[in-house]
Amino acid sequence: MKTSIKYAIFLFFLISLNTFAQEGDYSKYPGFVNFGDLASLQNDEEVTEILIEEKLLKMVSKFTDDDPELSELVGGLKLIKVNTFAVTQTNSSDLMKRAQAIDKDLMSKKWDRIVKTKSKGNVANVYLKTAGDDDFVGLTVVTVDEGGEAAFVNIVGNINMDALGKLGKKFDIPGLDGIKKEN
Repeated sequence: MKTSIKYAIFLFFLISLNTFAQEGDYSKYPGFVNFGDLASLQNDEEVTEILIEEKLLKMVSKFTDDDPELSELVGGLKLIKVNTFAVTQTNSSDLMKRAQAIDKDLMSKKWDRIVKTKSKGNVANVYLKTAGDDDFVGLTVVTVDEGGEAAFVNIVGNINMDALGKLGKKFDIPGLDGIKKEN
């Protein structure tokens, strides 16, 4: 009897692990962007990694009932992923190459680049992934500021552009308050 109980607990544990592992796979969503291995580009100083997954976003949505527009926006999201870190002389060139590779990848996958800024040592690009005429299912921001900071941001899910500025303010995501799609 004790062996059967142990076996049942072990089996339950394995099934639970499999279920949780599947929940973290956001690559199936069209708005997901794989930035690659950013760990190799980070130094030991000023590293920020934020990963807010669907379950937590749904919970946040319930806590923002006093603002229905924000609650609806957050409730429709699947993932918010932010990686920021200091740009140094050591990693600057690699970061610029990574930003160019991401740009090429997203453009080949029919993302709309709505902002492109490039100057010596600086890049800032903002991309939207659309599904149909008015549905946005992904937002990606890639910035590299030589001597400053690099940021890789990916927001996955149904995005209401009118409420996006509120999301940026709520989660302190820089640059989201002024985003507008170019015609």
